[in-house]
Amino acid sequence: MAEAEFVRFLEAARSDPGLLARYSPMDLPRVLFHARNDGFGFTEADAERVIGRLEADVVIHKDKEPFDGSSALWRHMWGMRYLDYLVDHVVARYSREELA
Repeated sequence: MAEAEFVRFLEAARSDPGLLARYSPMDLPRVLFHARNDGFGFTEADAERVIGRLEADVVIHKDKEPFDGSSALWRHMWGMRYLDYLVDHVVARYSREELA
């Protein structure tokens, strides 16, 4: 399942600062290209579905806030590269078991 591949990519970025640093400045098309070359098989649609579910779960279940523009999670995104935000403020909220 390709969505599981994107989760595997996020876990790798969380556990390997070098990988995160290499991918962080890339836009999504470059991430997709290089990730495929590094053995991660996912599409933009796979990434969007996983990100949407993870963000919604953080806001609604972990932070117990309404899923709207007032969520505290969105403030972490400001001034950050998107992949850094995902790894440091979304993926970091999950255990390996929760991501599986």
